Amino acid sequence: MKTTKRFLIYQLVLIGLVLILSSCKKKEEGTSALTPKEILTSKSWKITSMKVNGVETLANCEKDDVLTFLANGTFTYNVGTNKCDLSDTNYTGTWTLSDDGKTIVFDGDNGTAVITESQVVATYVSGVNTNVVTLIPA
Repeated sequence: MKTTKRFLIYQLVLIGLVLILSSCKKKEEGTSALTPKEILTSKSWKITSMKVNGVETLANCEKDDVLTFLANGTFTYNVGTNKCDLSDTNYTGTWTLSDDGKTIVFDGDNGTAVITESQVVATYVSGVNTNVVTLIPA
């Protein structure tokens, strides 16, 4: 009888734990509590791809470059130690992001943006060229 009672108690505890754990809401994958602007400004970003009309144009010397978006609407571009040209220097510019986080203006170029905590993909048209830039956290 003692064994049956103990077994019943263990079963009830196990069922209770299963119910409690299964009722917890999981955060949906790919979602963030941060806004797109907060995501952009919360870290520095490294360029992993730069395509013009579908053709990769990112040079090896650009792979260590780092882009940092500041909350005041400016950015800094650090050319890294592996410079494409000895005269390359760091520079700053301006950026804005629409309230919905889908349109970015980067140094005067309008484009669309898909922003997650793990990646930023910006697409913009310049003349007849479609440019797609992919960034990941540095």
